[in-house]
Amino acid sequence: MHEIFHFITVPFFVSLSMIVIFGYFGIHVLEREIIFIDIALAQMAAIGSALAFFIWHVEESSWIAYTFAFGFTILASWFYALTRKRITQIPQEAIIGVSYAIAAAGALFMLGLASGGDVHTEEMLTGHILWAGWHDLTICVLIYGFIGLFHWIFRYRFKDISHNYHNQSMSDTKTELWDFLFYVSLGFVITYSVRLGGVLVVFTFLIIPATFSALFYKKWSTRLIAAWLMGIVAIIGGLIASFAGDFSFGPSIAAFLGLELLIAALIAKRWIVTKQ
Repeated sequence: MHEIFHFITVPFFVSLSMIVIFGYFGIHVLEREIIFIDIALAQMAAIGSALAFFIWHVEESSWIAYTFAFGFTILASWFYALTRKRITQIPQEAIIGVSYAIAAAGALFMLGLASGGDVHTEEMLTGHILWAGWHDLTICVLIYGFIGLFHWIFRYRFKDISHNYHNQSMSDTKTELWDFLFYVSLGFVITYSVRLGGVLVVFTFLIIPATFSALFYKKWSTRLIAAWLMGIVAIIGGLIASFAGDFSFGPSIAAFLGLELLIAALIAKRWIVTKQ
């Protein structure tokens, strides 16, 4: 038993810090109805990292890989903020989906050509949270804490834009700037998180807990707490299952989150039918 706790302590706190920040961002994403923005930005960070690997064969943790990854997320953030105002004929979600597909194809193409790309591809998808150290946890706390403080200070601005995201009267220059800051801050979090958790974990942490909370609650603070609690339960179950079954944490956490959401959806449906 002592061995299990020693093994999962750091991965647990790393995952906990991720669910705290992504649980918050997920509520905004659902309000804006841009579900695939997370996986698109994650893929943008991944293609930046893949490009650095393709050219210099550097590790994901190198400053070159981080620079390329964050650079691509900044460009994508500017693009998404710009297209929401300038391109009205196509839904924003369609633009995000197309950019994700192109970025994913580009990343897989480069990794397929590079030596050792298959290993890099697997890490890009599933990450390696189980092997995270105290240094990784410290960086997580600093990055997520900084972004969380920024969003708390300007929480009313971000919340107002998310509530009125599809209101064309909100599409002014100032709103475009705040939209860009939202994407950049999310991209900043994703850039580091993808290296640890992989695209799969990052996407499930962002979308599923927020969806779970939306089934039962409307108030933002209550939804945030519900998302965090759901995530914590899934993290504990995923870590134990991953340790016991000796397989990747990414698929494990995704399976637990999906199971929780399925059970919650059945309960919510029955509750609504009973009320009627």
